[in-house]
Amino acid sequence: MGLPFSEGLRALEEGKDTKTIGNYANVSKYLAAEIAWEAGNVAMDVYGGYGYAVETGIERKLRETRLYKVAPISQNLVLSYISHHILGLPKSY
Repeated sequence: MGLPFSEGLRALEEGKDTKTIGNYANVSKYLAAEIAWEAGNVAMDVYGGYGYAVETGIERKLRETRLYKVAPISQNLVLSYISHHILGLPKSY
């Protein structure tokens, strides 16, 4: 099994039902936001305080990656979707 990104694309191309595609889309969005945030944090760790300097562009990327965690839908709602629709747990909201 590949990454959720490629599996989701394969499901879309094969004409799978929208629930399956939605599952892959939500997992992919969650993972992409987490990976982007971690990359921004690593860049800030490498550059230290100089990472806040506008000239490096790191501070801007860190702000942008934070946006991925809250827009267009927050990570908490994505986790609620995953827990309810994929894992079959009861609604927590």
